[in-house]
Amino acid sequence: MRFEHNSPTISRLPYFSYFVKINELLIKVSIMMNLDNPKTERLSWDETFMNLSVLASKRTACRYHETGAVFVDDNNRIISIGYNGPTEGDYHCTEVGCAKVDGDPKTGKLKRCRGAHAEINGIINVQDTRRLKGATLYSVIFPCYDCMKALNNAGIKEIVYLNKYQRIQTGGEKFEEEDESLELAEKRGIRIRKYEGRVYYDSEVKEPKSFAEENPVHHCEHC
Repeated sequence: MRFEHNSPTISRLPYFSYFVKINELLIKVSIMMNLDNPKTERLSWDETFMNLSVLASKRTACRYHETGAVFVDDNNRIISIGYNGPTEGDYHCTEVGCAKVDGDPKTGKLKRCRGAHAEINGIINVQDTRRLKGATLYSVIFPCYDCMKALNNAGIKEIVYLNKYQRIQTGGEKFEEEDESLELAEKRGIRIRKYEGRVYYDSEVKEPKSFAEENPVHHCEHC
């Protein structure tokens, strides 16, 4: 795999740190190489890109959804990476709670999700969206309907996903699925593949739980 050193994306995204972390993870789960035990296999492209996607997801500040997106071209060159989370300058949910479950940190009123999805951030990070035409997306979570519309317009030809997407309803009482996303992909001829390879990093989606429950306020006896 080669990187385009003149790409503006490279200067914005910490690709090298992702590879360093992946290497550390692989060392933990593999036998140390030596002359008596030479290496005989390596990761497939699918395993490489999906594990990079999972690793990128660990950057998110979302409390309940961890997802990353890796866009690659026909030559297995990475075009862009994105992960979900609040937009620049906004509250981090890991610090103040989820807007849909815990409410506004000042008023407590339940509000819409403040996060931007990994696919959208990946599209933004590529800077020149013409590079996405015909690309493949590796995503920890299957794209929601809004993201699928953006991916369709960007010209994505294939989506490889690890987990299905379930939207958290306001209040955090239950999840709901979005059939429209898959319907659009099928209508537009976007290939969909469920990733069945190895994952070297936990990517479970957490169950909604009130921020107040996990972070109780301890009052002193004099307050």
